[in-house]
Amino acid sequence: MLYWIYNVEATLGLLLGFALLPLWLVLGKRYREGFFQRLGFYPRALRASIRGARPIWLHAASVGEVLAARALADALKSKFPERKIVLSTFTSTGRDVARRSVAADLFVFLPLDHPWIVGRALAVFDPCILIVLETELWPNLLRLSYKRGIPTLLLSGRLSPRSFRRYFFFRRFFSPVIRQLTALGMQSPEDAERVVRLGADPRRIQITGNLKRAAMFDDENRANGRPRIDLLLNGKERRRVLVAGSTHRGEEEILMEAFQRLRPSFPDLVLVLAPRHPQRFPEVEKLLEKSGLSYAKRSEMNGLHATAPDVIFLDTLGELAIFYSVADIAFVGGSLVDGGGHNVIEPARFRKPVLFGPHMTNFTAIAEELKRSGGGIEVSGKDELMRELARLLRDPPGAKNAGESAYQAAKGDRKVVERSIELISRYF
Repeated sequence: MLYWIYNVEATLGLLLGFALLPLWLVLGKRYREGFFQRLGFYPRALRASIRGARPIWLHAASVGEVLAARALADALKSKFPERKIVLSTFTSTGRDVARRSVAADLFVFLPLDHPWIVGRALAVFDPCILIVLETELWPNLLRLSYKRGIPTLLLSGRLSPRSFRRYFFFRRFFSPVIRQLTALGMQSPEDAERVVRLGADPRRIQITGNLKRAAMFDDENRANGRPRIDLLLNGKERRRVLVAGSTHRGEEEILMEAFQRLRPSFPDLVLVLAPRHPQRFPEVEKLLEKSGLSYAKRSEMNGLHATAPDVIFLDTLGELAIFYSVADIAFVGGSLVDGGGHNVIEPARFRKPVLFGPHMTNFTAIAEELKRSGGGIEVSGKDELMRELARLLRDPPGAKNAGESAYQAAKGDRKVVERSIELISRYF
């Protein structure tokens, strides 16, 4: 009965979406891109390329999951060279990053979770296995895959306390879906305990670890192999760099004000500001204009500037890791506001001290590890942020030691991919 109601609501939502189709098309690329793929319609060439191949379907919702998928996709190619890999994403940003970095054969948008649409996608791809990263519990996708006899695996699975409370409130709906997962590779014992409370069979659960920790070694090599970014130079002297990555609404103002208050004491400091969501780029640029700070958009910087700007506005995709690699200090956003936080492993892998706010529910375990090591510093607001930044800037050796501590805490183990592949191999 619950799924009947869910599907009726999905159908009504779909009909409403069609009624508003002209508006979606006018609103821009974000809504137009992948429109037909989300409805289960794929180009003839794509269908022909996959026909009879029985590929591995790997789903990575957005940028964070795509980064985690890279090492896994490489290992899948090595282990099963005869299999094609279809990588689906939910966001266009995720797909753009995936196209540049993941060893997949096809890149598609996740179909909307309507039974007719999902059924069409499954008929087109006919995957031999469906692998979902982190916690993407789409009822129709998982239920219809189960009915077709397709093994469905959750890997690098995590359930933050906040996500758990939400799922638990609707457990009568989600528990049957979770029970239809063939196997669950969870990040930690705490994640495993939570998913069992939601109805998962403990016999199907294995602690495989966090694939983002495996990705850090690959990313470190990629970024460190590139030339240093000359855009951060002022003449012949390198400036000190604060990189604020994956920022949310409400955080940019805090960072700009803290930066302005620090500049008299640290005139060589430059801020690299990287909003999390590309659709907010115009909004953040207006904030920069109002701030009075000089800034340059990364998309318009092609070489050395005679006078380096106060702020480099990172309005491009896929370059945050490179900027983290040349940072002196990193701040990870989505944490001063209640955004759940973002991946603190990214700057830690480059041996940078990492600052973040108190709202790290999506990365609780690694944030706590970083704090215990001394490489991660939690700040509650603007004043504390400014105080900790000033402390690190006044003590370069101490900042370097904190960065090394962050690296040691974040590096985890290199066997997470091996454990994940071993779990996948059981179902081939």
